[in-house]
Amino acid sequence: MHRREEIEQIYNTPANLRLKHIAIGVICVAIILMGTAALLIDDISDTMLLVMRGCAGLCAILFVIIVGILTYRVNSTHIRQRFRKKDDEQA
Repeated sequence: MHRREEIEQIYNTPANLRLKHIAIGVICVAIILMGTAALLIDDISDTMLLVMRGCAGLCAILFVIIVGILTYRVNSTHIRQRFRKKDDEQA
């Protein structure tokens, strides 16, 4: 349980919270684009529908990249802190 608290503390640093909020915003844009495309499928042109789907796909890819960066940053910081603690205990 202690490890989970350490990871939560790392996630709640300002830089990581900013990344988290950006990721949530990007995926919300993708959801809105896909929802709008689904609702207006008969009223908009095929070209506009393809553009909306393409933008939603790009937003989804961007979301995965941002979450990957966030996960990497948190885990690398956590591992670095664990090894630093082990080194301090051995010295």
